[in-house]
Amino acid sequence: MVLGQVVRRFRDSILVVSRGPLPIGTRVYSERGEVGYVSDVFGPKDEVFLLVRLEGSQPFGKRLYAVLPQTGKGKPSQQGEARPRSRRGTTFYGR
Repeated sequence: MVLGQVVRRFRDSILVVSRGPLPIGTRVYSERGEVGYVSDVFGPKDEVFLLVRLEGSQPFGKRLYAVLPQTGKGKPSQQGEARPRSRRGTTFYGR
């Protein structure tokens, strides 16, 4: 996903206008490699601002990208053991 336009650059972060919100912690990339991660999201739904915390001093190009996590059927399962279920669909909690 292409993020949007860089509005302002600070010492260790940049402010980007995005089309929609992204989860905090989403990794951000440029044509040259990884740039940083989304550290804050704010603003109205129509024009969301993302604060991207830069990692290192690597320069970035005009376009920034984010790889979104899978949702829906490709959703990763929860970690930990599932509780055993009986054949009738009730859950056992003993043993």
